[in-house]
Amino acid sequence: MLAWFQPSYHGLSSAEAQLYLKKHGPNARPVSKKTTMPQRLWGIFSEPMMLLLIATGVVYLFLGNIVDTIVIFISIIPIGIIEFIQQTRTDKAIALLDELLVEKCKVYRDGLLVTLESRWLVPGDVVFVAAGDKLPADGIVLESTGLQIDESILTGESVPAVRSRTSGTITDENKVFQGTLVVQGEGNIVIVATGANTAYGKLGSLLEKIETQKTPLQRKIEQLVRTVALGAVSIAVLIGIILTIRHGILPGLLGALTVAISIIPEEFPVVFSVFLIMGVWRLAKEKALVREMVMVETLGAATVICSDKTGTLTEGKMSLQKIYFDGQLHDVSSSSLTSIAADQAPLGLSVSVPKGGEQKKDGAIKQFIHDALLALEQIAVDPIETELQRFGKAIGVDPEALFKSYTLRKDGYFDAATKMVHHTWEQPGPHCYQYTAGAPELVIEHSTLKAADKASALQQYQTLAHAGYRVIGVAKTPCSDIGLFATKGFEFRGLLAMSDPPRAGVREAIALCQQAGIRIMMITGDNVFTARAIAKHIGLVVDGVIEGSKLEQATTKELERLVKEHTIFARVRPEQKYLIVEALQAQGEVVAMTGDGVNDAPALKKATIGIAMGQKGTAVARAAAGIVLLDDNFATIVNAIREGRRIYDNMRRAFCYLLTFHIPIIGLALVPIAFGHGLFFLPIHIIFLELFCDPAVVLGFERDKLRRGAMHEPPRQPTESLIPRELLRDIIIRGMAMFLVAFGFYMYYGFYQKQLALGRTLAFVALVFSELLLIVLTHEWHQVKSNRVLLTIVVGTLGVLVAIVVHPFLRELFHFTNLSWLQLGVVFSAATLTMVVVHNISKRKI
Repeated sequence: MLAWFQPSYHGLSSAEAQLYLKKHGPNARPVSKKTTMPQRLWGIFSEPMMLLLIATGVVYLFLGNIVDTIVIFISIIPIGIIEFIQQTRTDKAIALLDELLVEKCKVYRDGLLVTLESRWLVPGDVVFVAAGDKLPADGIVLESTGLQIDESILTGESVPAVRSRTSGTITDENKVFQGTLVVQGEGNIVIVATGANTAYGKLGSLLEKIETQKTPLQRKIEQLVRTVALGAVSIAVLIGIILTIRHGILPGLLGALTVAISIIPEEFPVVFSVFLIMGVWRLAKEKALVREMVMVETLGAATVICSDKTGTLTEGKMSLQKIYFDGQLHDVSSSSLTSIAADQAPLGLSVSVPKGGEQKKDGAIKQFIHDALLALEQIAVDPIETELQRFGKAIGVDPEALFKSYTLRKDGYFDAATKMVHHTWEQPGPHCYQYTAGAPELVIEHSTLKAADKASALQQYQTLAHAGYRVIGVAKTPCSDIGLFATKGFEFRGLLAMSDPPRAGVREAIALCQQAGIRIMMITGDNVFTARAIAKHIGLVVDGVIEGSKLEQATTKELERLVKEHTIFARVRPEQKYLIVEALQAQGEVVAMTGDGVNDAPALKKATIGIAMGQKGTAVARAAAGIVLLDDNFATIVNAIREGRRIYDNMRRAFCYLLTFHIPIIGLALVPIAFGHGLFFLPIHIIFLELFCDPAVVLGFERDKLRRGAMHEPPRQPTESLIPRELLRDIIIRGMAMFLVAFGFYMYYGFYQKQLALGRTLAFVALVFSELLLIVLTHEWHQVKSNRVLLTIVVGTLGVLVAIVVHPFLRELFHFTNLSWLQLGVVFSAATLTMVVVHNISKRKI
């Protein structure tokens, strides 16, 4: 093990890693025990509704009604099967989501830096980490270039801890721990503990005891269920007392149980859980991983999307197109790259020069690329670095050989304040130079160019930026005697102009957002010209363009005005995103904010909907965000908002349907008793309704497509109730209409003609058929015909209903009487006429 802590140590071989994996196991805490089949069945059959049905069956047994007892106990089985299928389906969705949450890291295996899932790390592995990464396991620092670690997750300390390389004796300054975050610098870490043996892993049992906070909507629904359930139980007890006085204890108990079963809204919590979990799963299929369930509720209410440009609105795949060097602009795109010298001496690059179309073959351009490589990072993470290294290889500059031939004396990081990055390299000789890359206007301004040359270079930069190029300035200067980076007096080397085309589908996505009343704001670190050019290309409405420097000088009121009047923010530092979000929220906006860096975390946390990049985003950004884009694509945000609207819309329709469904059931349970009659509903009737209602809502409504025009409506208000007053009015009207048409048949035949069995049969058929019509009328036709599950439930229920009143055995089982086809036609016609008239009165899709 001592050999692991030597600077010369470069990690394990694949064979060694396999041996250690067998010895220590995966780098993960032990998986929680899965629910077994008996445990799941016990959970289902011990639910209140199941217990009520079982109790009802026992009462029937004591009353001597063996057939009814058998029917109830047999009927419980399909209800349990439906719930078991739904739970299994939900578990599979959660398991698939867990797979998407896999963490990855960069590890040296067989001498090569590769990307692996963190779970396959073993003691002895060497991991490369940089700013924004999360430590995958406990380790010791082998190499450190300004490593600073946020250890607040373990220590509670808000100030980052500086970590340095070990020099023989291991101290606390050399130790790093799993779950902590790299906020600055980079380095190599040798892993010494994984899985449950890490400091973080030992906290696992404690973390599992922490209860997840419920969402506001969840609390409202639970309050609604408690209120209605309390009322239902009170009514059931009252009816039980009345029936006990009239008929005895067992009939009274049976009546109380039947009423409780019929009106307790046990479906509400199930619908909420299933819709959200399946919604999260569907969003994951759309490449949007929801880390916080509450985001499903708020997605459809987003009013503003603040989006980064590079990699989100654009491809994020840079292509070097032009070089401005030595006062001339050279086209170096692949179509213009006509020849590359064969030998490896300082050969020139064949480029086209705009003026005169001359061909210039000069090793000086190769030297310029050489300087640009030294100004950027050795390990290419950013698309600019990746493209420059690719281009360097294409012209004979081997980046790896270049970095090995120089000695890095001082490693800098991109400074959002100066918009530059510096690296100090010592050359063979020895000669020492600082290489700088950054915002062209600042590099040019702080260079030693003459005024005329500065103006010329600045003019060229603006021309390129206006054309939509991403432009980077490159400079060098002799090393400072005091060892600090120079911030002026640069020797200007030239400009790199790269193109980053808009992503496919972004223009359409932005158009859809703007139709839906969602405002799109572009926030970028690029210059004003590039931002405006891209905005124009993707069809973004440009109300105004402003630079981040103006935000610093603005008061709170001025900032609120600026974010209201401008849609493009250029040269913005990541920490300024927080101010933009805060100003928007002060105006009542529901803000979705994208981000990928360490400094984006405050804005992502502050935003109503924080959206981190899954591909280029740091672990810090992903931890702060509620949603992670698996493809870093702006169009995915719009798809997620569309899906969020669909989920919320369908959930609202399901709850409205359930409330409407229960109004006639409560009426038919209570009113006959008030007239001195016995129970309208028998347990077998309630079981039938449960078998039809639950699958229709839980399995059917959840699959509905989005309503036509839903993405042309403005975002809903976040304070809007799940069931606003207008919908509540429609629910009551429709529910009462269904009750009246069913009770009308019952009253006419049961009260006036004294044919209770016929009255109950006609009323029950009218009720069920009205419920089926309610499903169809409250959906748009394209939703009904595309939802095979819902169609199957509606058609199947109608077929079973007809069979019940036609087939003698089923008719007797339900205590019904025979109906003629004429009577069926009359009841179907009455229910249809009533529901169509009521629907046309309300004219509202619930």
